Amino acid sequence: MRLPPASALAVGEIHWSQASCETAILHLTRDLRAQGLRAAQVVLRAVDDPRHLLLLHQALARTGAGLLPYPAALPAAAVDALAAAIGAEWRWVQDGLVDTGATPTGDRQDTGVPTLLIRTSGSAGTPKVVMLSAAQLMASAARVNAALDLQPRNEWLCVLPLHHIGGLAISWRCALAGATLRLPAPEAARARGRPCAAATVRPDFDAETVAAALRHHPVTHLSVVPAMLARLLAVMPAPPPHLRVLLSGGQALHPALARRAVAAGWPLYVSYGLSETGSMVAIGRWRDDTAPGTLVGPLLPDVAARCAGPGEAPSRLRLRGPMVMTGYADQRRGPGLGLSDGWLSTDDLCRLEADGTLRVFGRADDLVVIGGEQVSPGAVEARLAAAPGVAEVAVVAVGHPHWGATLAACWRGPAIPSALETWCRRELPKRERPRLFRQLRALPLLASGKPDRAALRRLVAGPDTADAGAPGAD
Repeated sequence: MRLPPASALAVGEIHWSQASCETAILHLTRDLRAQGLRAAQVVLRAVDDPRHLLLLHQALARTGAGLLPYPAALPAAAVDALAAAIGAEWRWVQDGLVDTGATPTGDRQDTGVPTLLIRTSGSAGTPKVVMLSAAQLMASAARVNAALDLQPRNEWLCVLPLHHIGGLAISWRCALAGATLRLPAPEAARARGRPCAAATVRPDFDAETVAAALRHHPVTHLSVVPAMLARLLAVMPAPPPHLRVLLSGGQALHPALARRAVAAGWPLYVSYGLSETGSMVAIGRWRDDTAPGTLVGPLLPDVAARCAGPGEAPSRLRLRGPMVMTGYADQRRGPGLGLSDGWLSTDDLCRLEADGTLRVFGRADDLVVIGGEQVSPGAVEARLAAAPGVAEVAVVAVGHPHWGATLAACWRGPAIPSALETWCRRELPKRERPRLFRQLRALPLLASGKPDRAALRRLVAGPDTADAGAPGAD
């Protein structure tokens, strides 16, 4: 398979042409082979130098090897356990490869050799490692590029973590389209007024830095998760004139936040996808829709879906297509684990509307039973996003000794707890009302930018949890 040439890279005022990136990749490829790397092997690398990681990923792909990026803060013991779990042979340390001592089992010369291995976010349970081939990554990139009209000399600002599929998939799109991949400049270097050759990795989303990049560079495409969008709008209410696509994904987009962005002129698109599908499988321009669930958009070409049809109760979504993963990685690293005859079963409740648009209702395992009735924290969260004085919100379920569970609303914004509780009494059915309220200076986020719901549950857990009112109480 012929891989696309490297994309141009930019960080702040520094720009590396496609040719200079190609030269760097060729040097890396020779060095990797000289150090003993062979096809079908896997290299673990921390995301501590994004530019080098992107070049290394391309060099590994041309060698027929795979990359598993991991967060720089991951403890050494966890990295060792990760290498052992999937039989990863190498780890990149400083300027070269180090033998991990781990070895895969079985024959590595099968057709399922991965180019990219991605740890899932773990937001729904124990993280897994997804294996994606070069063909699957290119299939995804080609279809997304067509849907979002990514052209040569366009510029995609990558603010999503590069150890998640949302970030690394952008590199494949830019390479295939001949577009420039831009990384945000480090805040400290920008403050000193000096260009910097390498972007630093921040543990959180720096909206000021992203806004500066949008103002000063010809960015045409930007991907965010909703929590990032809320923070960006707070520091940059109106979009720059050259931005053509603001893509939201990763979790449900609250209608109130979407309306605010669209009213300000942001070119808002919504998407649905998973690590297991190499990123997106459905994309569409955001449409104001009051029906339950999130209306995403049409499926990408060649994606087959099985779920509820028009007018039916939502059901779990199953997917099949050229971008669906090879399988989950274990020590064998063979294809098929996690798939059934090529079909991927998800935990997301969905429905295909009459026009082929995918509507997402949330996760099947998100439903909680409160006082004998099923309640969706995600649906309540979407309603609370429209409350006055709420800039960001997350709703989590916590255990209750009498009612099984109760809802806790956690938000950032000027709304005081008593005012938000009054709004909930007026706007929400009794069974959907949060009984615990926590106003926070900032919502804790996962590295992916999604709310850290485990951390939120710890924040709201306390002696008053047992005293929360009954679901039907006024």
